[in-house]
Amino acid sequence: MRATTKALLHHYVDHLDLSGEVLEIGGHRLASCLIEEFPEPRFRYHDLNLEASDIPSTIIADITGCADEIEDDRFDLVFSSDVFEHIDRPWLAAEEISRILKPGGIAVTHTLFSWRNHPCPIDYWRYSAECLEFLFSGLQTLEKGYDLSQRRNDQPGFWESGNDSVPVDGLGGWREHWSVWHVGRKGDGPDVPAFRESDHPQAHWLRMDSQGTVTNPKLLGSPAVVPADDAARELRALRQEVTALRRQVRHQGPVGAVRRVAGTARRAARRVGI
Repeated sequence: MRATTKALLHHYVDHLDLSGEVLEIGGHRLASCLIEEFPEPRFRYHDLNLEASDIPSTIIADITGCADEIEDDRFDLVFSSDVFEHIDRPWLAAEEISRILKPGGIAVTHTLFSWRNHPCPIDYWRYSAECLEFLFSGLQTLEKGYDLSQRRNDQPGFWESGNDSVPVDGLGGWREHWSVWHVGRKGDGPDVPAFRESDHPQAHWLRMDSQGTVTNPKLLGSPAVVPADDAARELRALRQEVTALRRQVRHQGPVGAVRRVAGTARRAARRVGI
C-alpha cells in the first residue's frame, strides 16, 4: 500500500480517535495487508476477499453483495487500496460499504485514475475524484482528490506473467500515474481537518492536482517544450525517409521532394541542438 494511503488512514484514525471493527477490502495475503497497522485490543481487524488466504479473520464474500456475510452497521472503518478498479459493479460495492459502516464510521477508498492495465484477473475501471464522490453519495465526503506520488515513475510492468506489461518506447514504459482517493463518513460527526492541507510530508503529493490552473505553455506565452527523446525519434525517422527518397531520386526524381523533407529534418535537428 502507498505511503500516502497509510498516512491518510492514520490521519483520520488519530483525529477521530477511532477504535473497534476494521475491514480491509482485498488485503489478499498476510504479507501485504495492513493488519499490523490496526493492533488489538484497540482494533479488531478483518479482511474481505473472494477466497481464503493466510490472513486471520478473513471474511469470504463479494463486496458487491455481502448481506449474508456482513450485517448492517458493523464496521468503524472500511478501507481499500487498488481494489475498486478490479470490481465489476463498483456502484454496488459503494452501497454495501455504506451499509456495513456504523453511523459515524469512515470509508477510505484509494484507487486509480490513470494507470497501466493490470488484470488480476480483470482490470475494469478508472475513476475521477468526482466519480468516487458520486458512487459514495450515501456518505458525507470529508475530502477527495488525486495522488501524484508515483507520477512519472517508469513502469513497463513487473509481473512475471507479463499481464501488466506495456509496450516500451524511447521514454520507457507507462509514466502518467495518477491515483485517486475519497474519504466518506456515514452520518454526522466532529469536524476533521483535511489531510491534504496538513503538514504531513506525504500530504504534499495529494495537493498536486492541476485542475483550474493553466499549464499549457502556449497559453502562458512560452514555446512548447518538446522532449529531446521525442524530437530525436522524429529526426531519425526523417533521416531514414530522406535516405530512401535520395535513392529513389537517383532513378526517377523529383529533387524538390527531397529538399522539403531535408528542410524538415534540419528544423527538427535544431530543436534538439544537433
